[in-house]
Amino acid sequence: MRYAPRQYAAALRQAILESSPAAQEKVLDNFAAVLKENGDLTKIDEIETEFLNYEKEAKGIKIADVSTARELSGEQEQQIIKELNEYVGGQVELRKKIDEGLIGGVVIRMGDELIDGSVKKNLKDLKESLTK
Repeated sequence: MRYAPRQYAAALRQAILESSPAAQEKVLDNFAAVLKENGDLTKIDEIETEFLNYEKEAKGIKIADVSTARELSGEQEQQIIKELNEYVGGQVELRKKIDEGLIGGVVIRMGDELIDGSVKKNLKDLKESLTK
């Protein structure tokens, strides 16, 4: 069975939380052995990213994956953070990605939630409203 980096990160976090500080080195050694046995040592960077995301979530920080057609300006980024902070009633951290498939606008994913403010989506909605 193949495991995703998020699954590995969740298992590692749980094992660390349940172990004493003195036993954590042994937990990490065992974790590395499992990765090697499963042929997943190449996933270590992704696992680390997911582990850090769990730590942020535990502190109440939500991660928002933001896709745009072009690089956001500092002002645009701050505006998105402000609006998302208000929307979730907490603190949001952006993980930015350039998606050349977007014409314009922004697509935001937070967990299972998708906020599609792309030009393509707006045009599709307009077309549907005009054809009704």
